[in-house]
Amino acid sequence: MAFTLGWSEETLEDIESIAEYIEKDSPTYAKSVVSKIFEKAELLQEFSELGRKVPEMNNP
Repeated sequence: MAFTLGWSEETLEDIESIAEYIEKDSPTYAKSVVSKIFEKAELLQEFSELGRKVPEMNNP
């Protein structure tokens, strides 16, 4: 079941900070990392149970 993913202001600021840090060495890689973050988030919207079950929690 697909759901809507919301982004907090703090999260977006963190992503921007990550990009700025990586950009010091490689602007291209910084863009790539940010793109991957948003691509993975889109996957979670479509496949909300993507990933593995944590054995210690025994709760999907």
